[in-house]
Amino acid sequence: MSASRQLQRRFQSRKVPDDWKTLQRNLGVSPIIARILASRGISSRSDCDLQLAQILPPDGLAGIQNAAARLVHAIQDDERILIAGDFDADGATASALCVSALSEFGAKNVEFAVPNRFHFGYGLTKPFVETLLERKPQVIVTVDNGISSNEGISFARENGIDVIVTDHHLPPEELPVANVIVNPQLSHNSFPSSPAGVGVAFYLIAELRRQLRDVSHFSSHGLAEPNMASYLDLVALGTIVDLVPLDQNNRAMVHNGLNLVRRGRARPGLKALCEASKVNPQNINEEDLGFRLGPRINAAGRLEDISVGIQALTTTDIQVARSCVSRLDAINTERKEIQTEMTEVAMSYLDSIVPDGRTGICLYESGFHEGVVGLVANQVVTRLNRPSVVFANANDGGSGFLKGSARSISSVHIRDVLADIDASHPNLIKSYGGHAMAAGLTIHRGSFERFGNLFDAAVADRAPEGAFDTTLYTDGELEAAEISMDLVREIEAWGPWGQYFDRPMFHGKFQVISERLVGNDKHAKMVVQSGGKVIDAIAFNQQLANAPQVELAFRPTANSYGGVTTLQLVVESLRSIHS
Repeated sequence: MSASRQLQRRFQSRKVPDDWKTLQRNLGVSPIIARILASRGISSRSDCDLQLAQILPPDGLAGIQNAAARLVHAIQDDERILIAGDFDADGATASALCVSALSEFGAKNVEFAVPNRFHFGYGLTKPFVETLLERKPQVIVTVDNGISSNEGISFARENGIDVIVTDHHLPPEELPVANVIVNPQLSHNSFPSSPAGVGVAFYLIAELRRQLRDVSHFSSHGLAEPNMASYLDLVALGTIVDLVPLDQNNRAMVHNGLNLVRRGRARPGLKALCEASKVNPQNINEEDLGFRLGPRINAAGRLEDISVGIQALTTTDIQVARSCVSRLDAINTERKEIQTEMTEVAMSYLDSIVPDGRTGICLYESGFHEGVVGLVANQVVTRLNRPSVVFANANDGGSGFLKGSARSISSVHIRDVLADIDASHPNLIKSYGGHAMAAGLTIHRGSFERFGNLFDAAVADRAPEGAFDTTLYTDGELEAAEISMDLVREIEAWGPWGQYFDRPMFHGKFQVISERLVGNDKHAKMVVQSGGKVIDAIAFNQQLANAPQVELAFRPTANSYGGVTTLQLVVESLRSIHS
């Protein structure tokens, strides 16, 4: 990567509330951990309680009682229930949760279907519904999609199919004519959390279990009443991979899901994913879910069909799970190769873009793969600290459309940016949807340049002052003695960390003892020194410092190799010091 594209950051300690010492006394933690937690909004011991009892009940989710009641009727009458999923890890885990739970609840006719992203696009589209008619479903339950599927849901209803939408994406102005919609983003909700799609599905199943219990369904059918906690391994995986905000409720679900895996009680698919990812289940954390297990599920949806991922997560046979995961592993290897090639091309384009002159970045290359553009967009955002959209030709038989994937920075709501463009220039965007940090869209190929200019202007309008500041805020500097395995263990004990509850990061100056490139010359492997303490460090996707001294923004981690665990700094950003 050329130096012109290596974003030079300035490091600054984030502000910490004045009462952090009170929190330290109340929690009995080190000053470092007290400052970290206080800066993330933790003010009392109750804010840190992640026990099962702290998981919110489903009551505040509007429509959930009616949705569950419809499924009670479907189970009692042996109706055909079809779970319509999405082609990412959130959709896959939500699909697996619903299929597994409904089967355990006594549903005799339940199956799943996920649209091929290259043929049908996202959601419950009309062409996708047409393919489902031959299965003769009586109830369709969407998971992690559906809130924008107006045409497809209308078509399903016209064909006598009841539709229950469970979703967590931002709703359009006109809602679909589903029988019931369960979505925490709807304005009339009083639910004080923002779960992922799998989290919404979990709550529907929890309410369904309650209603089935009320009518003595389990006892009358000789069924053991399932423990809802047993599904939290799936909730943890989908929640982390989908990057939803880790509020206390989501943290509690992830925490308990991770504990299932650590205690050896995860479903076979999770165990097989750990084996393939070389993750020790007893020590698994949220980063393992996000960077090792999750990408293997996502890769299938990006390149082929995510059904093999859902099969891995639903099977009760470890050998079947291993077979499915072996296929996922192969697809993920192919994904990595494609992503590397696309990222190199994208970065070469950035040499001709002056970051200070563009607030929103749009890239297109005819050879880009539609399923991988989101990963490349994320790389562009990381390099330039600018909201970015990367486009590829739609893989739909030469329609002339481009499929784009957008990624953003924390201060610019990317889905609202697209809504602004759509409102002021109707029909320019064929379709769009998403979150604050990520979105997808379709435009005509001939509109690329025009869209790029409008996107740049719309981002500028939405961006607050200082949005593109290259300052990287950390949890401060550490004394050499404080950079230790004890600190690593203490940080792990107060996880899970994630979106809007960032894993701790620090900064400081170090002497460079040695450095070399590893991993096909993509990563800088370093040995650095601070206060007489020598520490290993790894800077992924970064160049060598080529300087006697560096300033690093880093996360202290445990690096296990050959049965030995040592301290290692994972470098998020580095700045060479030549004087």
